[in-house]
Amino acid sequence: MVKVKKRSGNIEEFDRPKLEASLKKAGAKEEHATRVAETVKGKVQEGIATSEIKRLATTELRGMDAAAAQRYETFVKPTK
Repeated sequence: MVKVKKRSGNIEEFDRPKLEASLKKAGAKEEHATRVAETVKGKVQEGIATSEIKRLATTELRGMDAAAAQRYETFVKPTK
């Protein structure tokens, strides 16, 4: 599995279902979230930053649902 670099600096495995869930929380339809997550999964490379994953997902989602893409792009998860 591909490892990604979190904003905190931690390294974790890429989690496609987690990406899909975050897209849905932003208001993306399930079919759009699934399609975007699958597309992004194919573009994820070892060591990619989660900020880059977010950029890729936003770009993909924008063509399907601009409002959900805007919400997804501007959401910032609070750090612990």
